[in-house]
Amino acid sequence: MRTPLAILNFILYSNVFISLCAMALVWETYLLTGIPISLRLGGIVFFATLFVYNADSLLPYKFNQELAPSPRTKWIQENRLELTFMAVGSAMCAIFLYWTAIFDLSFWFLLHLFVVAGLYSVPIVPEGERYIPLRDIPFLKVFLIAYVWSAITVQLPLMEVDRDLFSSDNLILFLRRFLFLFSLTLVFDIRDIYKDKLTNTVTFPTHWGVQNTKKLALVALFIYALLLPAGTEPFMRVALALAGLGAAAVVWKAHEYRSQYYFLMLADGMMLVQFLLVWLLTEI
Repeated sequence: MRTPLAILNFILYSNVFISLCAMALVWETYLLTGIPISLRLGGIVFFATLFVYNADSLLPYKFNQELAPSPRTKWIQENRLELTFMAVGSAMCAIFLYWTAIFDLSFWFLLHLFVVAGLYSVPIVPEGERYIPLRDIPFLKVFLIAYVWSAITVQLPLMEVDRDLFSSDNLILFLRRFLFLFSLTLVFDIRDIYKDKLTNTVTFPTHWGVQNTKKLALVALFIYALLLPAGTEPFMRVALALAGLGAAAVVWKAHEYRSQYYFLMLADGMMLVQFLLVWLLTEI
């Protein structure tokens, strides 16, 4: 029988939790735009996220990145077969839900997201006598993650009901989501500062330092707080403001010595918290 800690590790390290966060942000977009929630699209995003993150975690080169493997890396090494089955199963579920959907999502739009996500950790970019993945291009990692997540959790729900992606309100929604996710992604760059220094990966913390990176994340959250479409309901403003304050607290308290649980539960969990706040205050 698994202990509570073992269950928690499975949820976090197998990427079930981050996949739930992705699905929650999709549903939050429905709430913010008045679109009826689509369980099917939420399922597609959940299983697609589960596939991409587990496939990425199983890449062979990742096991040679750290001098002393983290508890998460050790757990992945010990459960590679289970993660492989989860990756294959989640891919099949995402494909099934997509091909049996009655709504139409642009294949090419999905393809470009899949290509960016798929090549994120694959060494394809020439650098001198070697090849590096997209994530190792200086400063690019946080922008790639924030963009792909924003496109998936904002533009796909809008695309499902044929909304104009480039209307002012929808562009503001996309930019707000991007800034929110950008600030949280910087927290993970702070976590990875020593590993990135070891691999000569240029990130905001390795180049500008942890404190300046925190300030950048807080500036992003400040702009996020200012960008509200005209006519946003008061309760919705409160929900989004509380989520921004919570994210700011997580950013400010982050440092490279924090436990993995701080990043995987609190930093990632702010996405789920934002959805829950919007959902709860929408019901008032």
